[in-house]
Amino acid sequence: MLRGVNVNLRNAGIAGLLFVAGIAAAFGFSLLGLGPEASFLLFVLGVLIASIETDSGLWGIVLGVLYLLVYDFFFLVPHMALPILNRNDAITLVIFAIVALITGALANQMKQQVQIAEQNARVLRRLNKISTGLIDSTSAEGACDFSSAALQKILERDVAITLGPPSGDDAAVECFEQGYQTGAGLPGYAGCTTRYLPLAAKSRTYGVVAVDCSEGDVDPSSKTFLDSVITQTVIAIERNELEEHARADDLKIERERFKTTLLRSVSHDLRTPLAGIQGNAELLQKNFDQIAPADRDALLLSISSDARWLAEMIDNLLGMTRVQDEDVPLDFQPEVVDDVIGDAVMREMPYRGDHEITVEPPEEVVTVPMDGKLIRQVLMNLIDNAIKHSSASSHIRVSAEREGEAMVFRVADDGGGIAPDMLEKVFGRFVTEDVESSQKSGMGLGLSICRAIVEAHGGHIVARNNDEGGATLEFTLPMHHDDEEEERVREGADAHGR
Repeated sequence: MLRGVNVNLRNAGIAGLLFVAGIAAAFGFSLLGLGPEASFLLFVLGVLIASIETDSGLWGIVLGVLYLLVYDFFFLVPHMALPILNRNDAITLVIFAIVALITGALANQMKQQVQIAEQNARVLRRLNKISTGLIDSTSAEGACDFSSAALQKILERDVAITLGPPSGDDAAVECFEQGYQTGAGLPGYAGCTTRYLPLAAKSRTYGVVAVDCSEGDVDPSSKTFLDSVITQTVIAIERNELEEHARADDLKIERERFKTTLLRSVSHDLRTPLAGIQGNAELLQKNFDQIAPADRDALLLSISSDARWLAEMIDNLLGMTRVQDEDVPLDFQPEVVDDVIGDAVMREMPYRGDHEITVEPPEEVVTVPMDGKLIRQVLMNLIDNAIKHSSASSHIRVSAEREGEAMVFRVADDGGGIAPDMLEKVFGRFVTEDVESSQKSGMGLGLSICRAIVEAHGGHIVARNNDEGGATLEFTLPMHHDDEEEERVREGADAHGR
């Protein structure tokens, strides 16, 4: 109502300004001695402008009548009289009317085309924005969430997109199963306030789009826009599925490559200690009495060392398999940090050689949710790595302290450090470093399994050189266990590790 009043006032204002301008110009033309033809041409121009700038050609006709009345009254002889309805005025009025109506019709048509063009431009901008957001989506669920949020904002009504078979409403189930629209505004669904549209492509239905129609049905233009968004959403879902299949294929290829490399490495690296164990055992068996006691002890020590190395390798392989096996969840239990560190250090003490190992536990008794067996293996691998890769008689320090909502474990030594170009590589698979103090190179899985275990716990592990001239390897574990976070981290670590 108010908008109509404002439009009429605007039209009247435009006509009034054109009327004043036209009469003033006609008066000026009369002073210059110009004939009525000049004024009439000016009046035609005013009628054209009025028909274009107002929303109806009737304003041009009204303006033309006013022009003639005032012109006849002031400018034609006898002055101050209205010699109206003469033949000239009648023809002029007809011309004004024809000009006004034709111009008004053309102007309205142009305005409608401009409005349609502007509306189409708005729709295209919105569709382009939605398309950009859907391109950035990384999953079918993400694409549906983005589309539903965009449709709610644009249509100003509730819109929900459900993947898979819906539950509850029979109309929604029918829409999914039959692949056609159901619900509000359609025959046979009296009382239903929701319109259901299939989220489908070709012969496959991915889900259902539910549009709230409690305050009125969807108008045709909105329906067209809705159909376009549904089509783009389906394309995004199919693209994400293709990408997931591609990632799965890449993951499968990576698994096979890993298995091949692992088998090759295992077959090569197991042969050396097995040969040593077999050779030393046969030598002792056949020549036990002829071998000096000191030599017998050395042979037994070599057998023990090779056996321990094999056991360590098997533990790492089993640990890697367990972390990457999606069907075997980690056993999270509150573990006392002091006990975990102490147990790992005690197991490594017989193999420390000339190295000195000290423990710096937290200042107070602290429990952290973890899979205790795996975290002990991490600490043992880090300590064993420090023993093998640091100079003889170096000092190894195992410590733990709380930093905010995380527990930080550190294994540091002062025996040479890590080459700068290896700091970013030491946690990779099959990465080994020449060690003068060791006769066995190993498969390079120790630190790799450490990273996989720590990341499966929701933590992270880093290596750096310290101020004492050695290396520090530290990892953090969150103080609180979150099942959802565990699943997210497990998926990330699994994808990264495999």
